[in-house]
Amino acid sequence: MMSPALGVPLGVILESRIRHFSPDLVLGIGPFHWLPRPVFEMVRAIPGRPPVIAWVGDTFGEEAAAVANLFDVVAYTDTGLQARHNQFGFRSTSAYVPLAAVRSTRSRLVAERDRIPSLAFVASESAQRRRLLAQIAEPIALFGPDWRRAEGLEHHGRDGRRINQTQLSHVYRSYMGSLNISNELNVINGLNQRHFAPYVEGAFVVTDMMADIERCFDLKTEILSYWDADELSATQDELRRYPSKGRAIANAGRRRVLANHTYANRLDTLAELVGIGSRC
Repeated sequence: MMSPALGVPLGVILESRIRHFSPDLVLGIGPFHWLPRPVFEMVRAIPGRPPVIAWVGDTFGEEAAAVANLFDVVAYTDTGLQARHNQFGFRSTSAYVPLAAVRSTRSRLVAERDRIPSLAFVASESAQRRRLLAQIAEPIALFGPDWRRAEGLEHHGRDGRRINQTQLSHVYRSYMGSLNISNELNVINGLNQRHFAPYVEGAFVVTDMMADIERCFDLKTEILSYWDADELSATQDELRRYPSKGRAIANAGRRRVLANHTYANRLDTLAELVGIGSRC
């Protein structure tokens, strides 16, 4: 969280930029937690200002009303968070706008024969994730510094480096599939970037079942899901015996992501929420 003392100076800077550039809309990413409220109070008070939208993907409490009500629209990456907004009676309009993927600048995918035939999981550690992984016998490649101190996961390959965006893309290009386990600390129904980004690099996704999945993917053809460790293990076994299934999921999921789930798509959606057209 940024110091509240910086709110007014930042607000002055942002107000000046808005007046100079005359944007079609102002988008605040995750504003409930990291930017001081005076920033948005000053933006909202600009005469003839553009629409102001928040895009929120983390959990929050009733105290977020002080910031949420400064926006014309608050878009949530999780329908559970949107329901919380409505339950708390926030005055701003709410909407569901999920996360997305960045298009790759590469024209060619890595060939299947050059990929490691297993799942990779790039994520921070959490109790739920650790419990599930401890029940999985087939090795999964774990990436991220938190896994270095996780006990009981010695059979999984663990890369303890911090992974930047370039390295993340390399991981997804190097493995056949990407595992997803939701973080119980900040998700209710929603999808995270691991549901979208692997497809851009040609990897399929195996994810725990979340309520919002069917809003973004066809469960039969575009993504693989599981309810518990036994079902995940069975899915791993099936993919090992029938690799063509993984290839089909990767291809169909990639088509869906590139057509409907890029950040350009999301900008169009956000613009439509306030009645303007995107310039993407």
